Amino acid sequence: MTKGKNFSCNNASGKRKKSDLYETPYCLTRELLDRITFTGTILEPACGNGAIVKILEEKGYTPTYYDIEKDFFTETEYYDTIISNPPFSLAHEFIQKAKTVCRRFIFLLPLSYLHGKKRYDEVWTDKLFPLSQIWVFSRYPMLGEPLREDGKVNTGMVTYMFAEWTKFYTGKPVINWIDINKYILKKGE
Repeated sequence: MTKGKNFSCNNASGKRKKSDLYETPYCLTRELLDRITFTGTILEPACGNGAIVKILEEKGYTPTYYDIEKDFFTETEYYDTIISNPPFSLAHEFIQKAKTVCRRFIFLLPLSYLHGKKRYDEVWTDKLFPLSQIWVFSRYPMLGEPLREDGKVNTGMVTYMFAEWTKFYTGKPVINWIDINKYILKKGE
């Protein structure tokens, strides 16, 4: 029997991880932080094994972080910035919650998250807390594999973006590209 393709961030087994833990390759966060800066307090509410936190600290930031075992949905502290790779199965809920506890948030999401009627109505047309910019990766980084210190990744089949929402932003969303070709593993690496 031929097995069909599954485009939802699978590991090599072809099955979705039960925990929805797909760590952010170091190169993605490094490249983003080469383009933007943060001021004030930072929260990573779905840190998993700490991939984004590691790079934040490498760049000199001191974030507050916890994994989903501490329920982000009960968070009451206010932060200047939230950055996370939320469980994709809870992305909508994470977006709605982030709007209540920060002034700016950036989430790693599949580029396909840009479509859908509910997302359009409840996320993209929000005038108080609109999408301000996205960073689309030039290649399809594979999530779900062990992270490499050099940041290199295999390629997969899903296009990802970092999407940023900024409270009271008044312009149109800006589309940026991040070329990660230098991080793509070649045969034998």
